[in-house]
Amino acid sequence: MATKDVTNEVESLDDIRTLDDEKKVEEKKKHSFLKFILYFLIILIATGIALFLSLYQDFQGVINSIARADIGILFLMFGLVLVSHAIEAFVIFIFSRLYTRNYHYPSALATQMVGSFYSAVTPGASGGQAMQVYTLKKQGVEVSNAASIMIMSFIIYQSALIVVGIVGVFFKWNLITTIGNFEIAVGNATLSIPAIPFTIAGFLLNISVILLLFVMSFSHKIHNFIMHHGINLLAKLRILKKPEETRESLRIQVENFKIELKRLGSNIPVTILIFTCFALVLIIRFSIPFFAGVALDGYGYLLEVDGTLVIRDNLPVLSTGSVSFASFWDAVFLSSYHQMVAGLVPIPGAAGVSEYFFSMIFSNYFVSQQVTSAAQIIWRFLTFHIMLLIAGIVSASYHVSPKETAHEANRKTFVTIQLETYEIRKKTADTMFETASLSRKEMQERLRNWKPQSKKKTEGVIDAEEGTVKRERRPRKTLNKSTGMKTGKPAAKKPTKARNPSTRGKKKTKEPQDDWDDISTGD
Repeated sequence: MATKDVTNEVESLDDIRTLDDEKKVEEKKKHSFLKFILYFLIILIATGIALFLSLYQDFQGVINSIARADIGILFLMFGLVLVSHAIEAFVIFIFSRLYTRNYHYPSALATQMVGSFYSAVTPGASGGQAMQVYTLKKQGVEVSNAASIMIMSFIIYQSALIVVGIVGVFFKWNLITTIGNFEIAVGNATLSIPAIPFTIAGFLLNISVILLLFVMSFSHKIHNFIMHHGINLLAKLRILKKPEETRESLRIQVENFKIELKRLGSNIPVTILIFTCFALVLIIRFSIPFFAGVALDGYGYLLEVDGTLVIRDNLPVLSTGSVSFASFWDAVFLSSYHQMVAGLVPIPGAAGVSEYFFSMIFSNYFVSQQVTSAAQIIWRFLTFHIMLLIAGIVSASYHVSPKETAHEANRKTFVTIQLETYEIRKKTADTMFETASLSRKEMQERLRNWKPQSKKKTEGVIDAEEGTVKRERRPRKTLNKSTGMKTGKPAAKKPTKARNPSTRGKKKTKEPQDDWDDISTGD
């Protein structure tokens, strides 16, 4: 009786815990829903403010500029944006096919759209990777492999972004000097802030992400210094509120960087292909302002707001943009500066901030403020707003999209995934690296020493040049016409074994048979 009471008590405690867990999940989902509503409100309000600032100086002039835009070029711009997302989906497809053959491009495209949506509606694009891992898992990719795909994509994308930034800074430094100052109105006065410090800060931030992980991965002294003294200093300065959590997160990032860097090193051709794809994605997206200028006929002599020519040293001034190959690359590098600066502000979708920085960075690229505002509106609509709508529809309608786990769309979730899959990813990365390091001679040597696991021995020879095991064929039995007797060993019949008297009456077991003719080295 006492045992029964104890059992009932345990069951009731389990029920209470289950109910508590369910309540916590429901509360988290409710909190997540409110959080996403807040993010959408931030995007709407910031976008509304940016649109007002773009139109208030000359509303009619901006509208007229947009109305005169070349429709064909606008469709071309939208097509380029779609192509950039298609290439990113191709990257996911290539990585996924390394782990499973039952993965198709439409699934990769849906995963890309899911990641694009959650990146756009979370601060610092922190929710996209976690939701892509969830989607890949539902599509049949193991969680550990999905996490590897996201980390490798991040490493290569960041590397491509740094390369474009380095080329822009060192070979197009004169472009930075053409960027207008950031002006902030304080009462009746206007505070003018040079754009160069912000551009340099954004550039250094992008480089430091990869450089810090790389240095900490291969230098124990620097690793220990940053993990202890660096984080403690930032905590004392009240820059970091949770030093222990930051320390653990950084440790996970460094270890995962080492693992995935080794995995990338084991397959150089794929790494080069993915890097090329990401570089192409960046160039396409960064070139959209150039095509906006072409659509708006926005190149020529600079104009004031009232339409008069800008005169400097008694001469009219040409815009830095033009319909030329050189101007195309100028737009690419100016856009890379824009991304560096806009990335400093952790607002969902960089709403409001991105539009303002665009107007400042491209202030001298187009002929007038009206054309610059029109180009900014078209650029932002095609690269962000319409893609947010498309990605949102895909995320809501796709059958394995993470609608029920949207409350997990944050950076902390992705760090947890990396931590839980660390051991298995490390093991597979080491195996891939060792396999890729084997030379042809080593593989042939291992093949020579290889013995089949079956009881029946294979009769054959090893072809050292081809690296295969070939079966020797026995001569067929032939008829000697002079004697009338058969010669040669029979090929069809197998030699019979003498029966052991002790095995009489026992059930015979079938011995394993070899059903292959050769083993390839895989070269």
